[in-house]
Formats: sequence, C-alpha cells, structure tokens
Amino acid sequence: MATNRVFQSVLLAAGVLALAACASQPAPKGSLAEKQFQRVAKEYQVFERDGQKVYCKMANTKIIPHTCLSEPELRLVVERAARDRNPVVYVRSPPGVG
Repeated sequence: MATNRVFQSVLLAAGVLALAACASQPAPKGSLAEKQFQRVAKEYQVFERDGQKVYCKMANTKIIPHTCLSEPELRLVVERAARDRNPVVYVRSPPGVG
C-alpha cells in the first residue's frame, strides 16, 4: 500500500515537471502567438541587460524609458491580452434542460 502511494507521488511529480517544462518553452516560429509577440515587440526598444533581452517603451522624451519588461514578461502580457480580447461566452441553458 505504501509503495502504491510512493509510485503515485512520483508519477504526479513527473507530470507536473513535464507540464512546467512544456509551458516554459517559447511558441514555435510560425505560430499565431509568436506573430502576435513579434508585432507587439516592434513597439518597444530592445536592450541587453545581464545577457537578457529587455523591451522598453520610451516616454515622450525618448531619453528615459517609461516601462521595461523582460522577454518572458512581455510574452505573458501578449498572451493575457489575446486571452482577454477573445473571451469565451457561455450561454446558460434554460432550467430543466440538460
């Protein structure tokens, strides 16, 4: 019985790690998510900081950055904007149906 629980725990941990590894991968080059990211990234100036790309939106002065995001943060912003723009509409069924 104890070995069954250990086995289940190991399988659950492996599944969580596999899911986390897949979620952290960037979208494929030709995907819609990647195209949306590239379109939004054009609105930012790209800088290198500690070996990582940083995307900054400049204020009206063009000297001081207004908002700076790392690449994973900008990808998350684009993903959330796409998700919020296309909400799924749920239609309630009348009582007694279903």
